[in-house]
Amino acid sequence: MITVYSILQLEEDRTLKITVEHIKEGENEIILKCKKLDEEMLEILELLKERSFKIPAKTDEGIYMAEPNEIYYIETIEGKTFIYTKDVVIKVNFSLIELETKYMSFGFTRINKSQIVNIYYIKSLKALINSKIKLTLKSDEQLILSRHYNFRLKENLGILKGEN
Repeated sequence: MITVYSILQLEEDRTLKITVEHIKEGENEIILKCKKLDEEMLEILELLKERSFKIPAKTDEGIYMAEPNEIYYIETIEGKTFIYTKDVVIKVNFSLIELETKYMSFGFTRINKSQIVNIYYIKSLKALINSKIKLTLKSDEQLILSRHYNFRLKENLGILKGEN
């Protein structure tokens, strides 16, 4: 069964049609049809490539391949970086800046010098003194947003003053 998923109006004279074909057997496959491989199509390819990337992390059982959408937050403690998921805390061999840069498009944003949060796991925000904000995650863990990163988080959440 083939379903036209959506038609996006890119510009007045350009649209992008997304078609989904449901199959009973075989592997998932993405076919990109384009008149030319322009910057827009290259961005789509890069997005797909990034979305399939997993973060290798060492555990007692071996190497765990963490998917970005299962990570609640990432933290550096005494020069070591850890990822926090619903069930586990795992050490990774990447710096915060590497992970922040690579996964910004997944909803990750810096909240202080030593932590990056996945905005999709934020349950609530509470203003504190000195322009700091307490973030409560869906796991009920609480993190502190420093005032230096306040604007960036609000921008990523779409809650800046004047926005509806």
